[in-house]
Amino acid sequence: MKIKKHIISIALACIFVSTRTSAIKASKNVLFKIPKTGLQDRKSVTQVKNFLGPVVSIHRGGGDDNHQVVKKASITESIFNLVNNIAGAGILALSAGMASGTGWIPAILICSILGAISAHTFGLIGEACEMTGEIDFKGLWGRTIGRNTTYMVDSIIAFMCLACCVIYSGILGDVFTPLLAEVGLASRWNKRSSNIIAITLMLLMPLSLIKNLSALAFTSSLGFTAILYTVCFIVVRALDGSYKLGTGKFVTDGLLHALPSFQKETLWNADFTSLVLASNLGLAFVAHYNSPTFYRELENKSLKRFGVVIKISFTILVTLYIITMTAGYSTFGDNCMGNILLNYHPKDYLAALGRLATGISILFGFPLVACGAREGIIGAATSLGYKNIGSDKNHFLLVATMLAFVTTISCTVEDVSLVVGLTGAAMGSFIVYVCPAIIFVKAVEIIDGKDSAKYRKARLNYVLVPFGVFLGALGVLMTLKEKL
Repeated sequence: MKIKKHIISIALACIFVSTRTSAIKASKNVLFKIPKTGLQDRKSVTQVKNFLGPVVSIHRGGGDDNHQVVKKASITESIFNLVNNIAGAGILALSAGMASGTGWIPAILICSILGAISAHTFGLIGEACEMTGEIDFKGLWGRTIGRNTTYMVDSIIAFMCLACCVIYSGILGDVFTPLLAEVGLASRWNKRSSNIIAITLMLLMPLSLIKNLSALAFTSSLGFTAILYTVCFIVVRALDGSYKLGTGKFVTDGLLHALPSFQKETLWNADFTSLVLASNLGLAFVAHYNSPTFYRELENKSLKRFGVVIKISFTILVTLYIITMTAGYSTFGDNCMGNILLNYHPKDYLAALGRLATGISILFGFPLVACGAREGIIGAATSLGYKNIGSDKNHFLLVATMLAFVTTISCTVEDVSLVVGLTGAAMGSFIVYVCPAIIFVKAVEIIDGKDSAKYRKARLNYVLVPFGVFLGALGVLMTLKEKL
């Protein structure tokens, strides 16, 4: 136990030091931007050499006014980044979604089918970028749907990212509270809500204030490694019998939040309760607002190479999700919690390291999501005539307001599965299923015309619109029914 305590103490200290160091380094960096010199061709790319040496590409045009140097990524790097971007908090809620009443076979099929559809719609956005020459989601929306309503897509992305920030903040509280107990922090000081507030002020605030996130680049591989560890330990505990009823070493002392139960376990059952799992998966596969970024930053970009990135990335994601979902359910059954890590015994060594690994991954992923929320808010406000919100003098106030909003909700809502389900059902369904289909079909109509064979084929994607609306609406209803 002393060794465990020392390991956790050292790890927590390293997290704090690395976070503060990253924030300090980033605050000294100047983001290299390209001055706007008038109208530019949307497809023009200029090769320059910056003061660090490597040749990078500068993209001009599109919906974003901030044009910065962008280094091209190989297929391997793009796959790694995409998997790391998508796999996060959503993976921890899948077992709870299955526990709502979905059988083994339907749960696996739902995960596989929704993963395939998500991969398809992710590719539709990249193809729309190729056809129109746009380089971001706002530009695509303005070109295909209307520039007067770009505030809508910015608002949706901002809301989606804020909801993800709430989920991340809540999980950080769930993760670090038992870890701090392990290192001897008195219970009167070790409360979930107070820990969330402290983490926000000491760690998340300085990280979220960073405009240039290059100082956090080294954490991407660490975050993915942490996710892999979490998946592996969940599988190990599912196979070693530590939580088996009657004989498991972690079920006999009465310290578990809930004993494993398998009364609702079935092989084939699928009904309206399965929409809870579908809602959770709606959030677990979403990264579509970043699809234009992945496409434009792909080295030697082409739809074929982009397709390779998507196929491999989503195959990895579906595999990880199925393994985690089924392993977690086989361990705790009907009593899987919205954050599966909360099910494990407080003295489970592997679970403690799993919480630490998850905390590391989410902690360093938080500023990326917060950046998406911040830019979405600024974009929506600018479209509505409030340009000063995005000014440098209001940067601190905007970030502080965002984090105050996020922290208040995460301190109030202890079970993040409700937030995961509602966000996945509503915003996730729109961003993953509805919006890409509409944008792609409109892009084909603009470029090839309504009389073309490509347009007639593209219109088949419209079936995803009612599918997304149906899945989102019923997912919200079923999530509320299950939780409230």
